[in-house]
Amino acid sequence: MPIKPIRAAVIGCGAISDAYLSNLTQRFVGIKAVACADLDEEKARTQAERYGITARTSADVLSDPDIDMIINLTPPAAHYSVIKQALLHDKHVFSEKMIAVTLEEGRELVRLADERGLRLGVAPDMFLTGGIQTSRYIVERGLIGEIQSANVTVNRNLDVFGDILPFLEQPGGSMPFDYGCYHMTALASIMGPARRVSAFTRIHSPERTRLRVTSPLFGQTVTHTEPDVVTAVVEYASGALATVNFTGCSNVDEEPILDIYGSAGILRMGDPNVAGSSVRLKKPSQPEVTFPFTHGFLNESRGVGAAEIAWSMKAGRPHRASKEMGFHVFELIHGMMISAAESRPYEMTSTFTVPEPLPEGYIDRGFWGPTEESALI
Repeated sequence: MPIKPIRAAVIGCGAISDAYLSNLTQRFVGIKAVACADLDEEKARTQAERYGITARTSADVLSDPDIDMIINLTPPAAHYSVIKQALLHDKHVFSEKMIAVTLEEGRELVRLADERGLRLGVAPDMFLTGGIQTSRYIVERGLIGEIQSANVTVNRNLDVFGDILPFLEQPGGSMPFDYGCYHMTALASIMGPARRVSAFTRIHSPERTRLRVTSPLFGQTVTHTEPDVVTAVVEYASGALATVNFTGCSNVDEEPILDIYGSAGILRMGDPNVAGSSVRLKKPSQPEVTFPFTHGFLNESRGVGAAEIAWSMKAGRPHRASKEMGFHVFELIHGMMISAAESRPYEMTSTFTVPEPLPEGYIDRGFWGPTEESALI
């Protein structure tokens, strides 16, 4: 039976758009990107030519009844307005992380999607890829026993990253929201909702001079207003605890730690921003071993969340990269900032249902192997 794909348009043709457009034009069957738009029309034309789609304006794709879904890849400051306009034009939406900049904006978008009966999915969707799904397989089969605690440690150098992508030093795009969200979403998909969080934050060198000689901002002094060092303790509804450290003024080489400690073992989940990051298991009194992958999507898989929404629409079931989980992680990171500013624990107001795991075994092995996308049906 021929499959009629969901027709999608990408709004935002920046650096991340190549990964999405490659997958949404060539990899997935259930969804196809057919158009793209950007405020910089030359960027849109370049990407359209590269991926064999049509360059259009945002207003054009929003008003087109043949476009089913908007893939929002704009910078964080534009997420609220783009998502809201898409929903008001009766489009389903999958948005790059995070859902908005302020909590009030995020809550409004969740309500609006509910009121209009539309799908709203939010990145990171990397929890649907092989490493995190394999980690969940290990946990759900009791190989580490009951989860007791988790440890998240993340490093970056925002002096370097900020020179390349200035939005990383602005509200909604700072270290916890842009990078830490991968780790907190991975934990949420396995450990469930959080109950409360306590945190401390600081800003390293608020005044900084741009030193990248190829940057148009070279030589300018900028004021850094967003915390780039964050230490937090999260209490989950299950009773498990997590320690979290985000440091944006360290090595430029990312060395993430994402470990879960159970009553019968330790799970080392690797880098949740890398689909095929290795998963390691340490049982008591035994050497640590690398666990074989149980799930597919082991290479660059951005857009898998949008593809899963497309298949969930066909099946009439909830999608996995839900707005509820996306908003909960968004609130959790905001909660860290609020806790630090007000010197008190922040009590979470939102919750979500942990998404169903993907079925195991759909690992791409070429023509004779199962197709990864079959796991999304």
